[in-house]
Amino acid sequence: MTQAGAVTGTVGVMRRTGAWLLPVLAVVGVAACSSDPEPSADAAAAQPSADVCASADALRASLSGLEDVDLVAGGTDALQGAWDDVQADWDQLADDAGDEYGDQVDGVQADADAVRTAVETIQEGASVTSVADAATAVGAFLTGANALVEEVSSTC
Repeated sequence: MTQAGAVTGTVGVMRRTGAWLLPVLAVVGVAACSSDPEPSADAAAAQPSADVCASADALRASLSGLEDVDLVAGGTDALQGAWDDVQADWDQLADDAGDEYGDQVDGVQADADAVRTAVETIQEGASVTSVADAATAVGAFLTGANALVEEVSSTC
């Protein structure tokens, strides 16, 4: 077979393939452009409740307050006040989201326990070490709590 014959044979195969391939691609393309199906029961179950979303929003606001605490200007009372607000909102989110986000909640709870201990230590008598320990604990808690709030909020 000559090179021209090989090209003609290849074109013939391509034409036959194209004869059935184009209608298949058209059907696939139309199906891809069709309207979205109704969410499945699993997808609906994956949506957090309104309580979880509200708890995440409340915690986000109180976390912002904790981030803004100035220990030099406000002293340990400012830290305690901000932590009290966060703790109440955290407890609510942990209760509301515990079933769905159990592992993340457990991790953040460990960070919250560390902050609670650090704040209590500062209230008993602030030292450079206790303030540094509190700053480290608060930083870890803020990182974990903010990540959980973002994850929960992304599905609200």
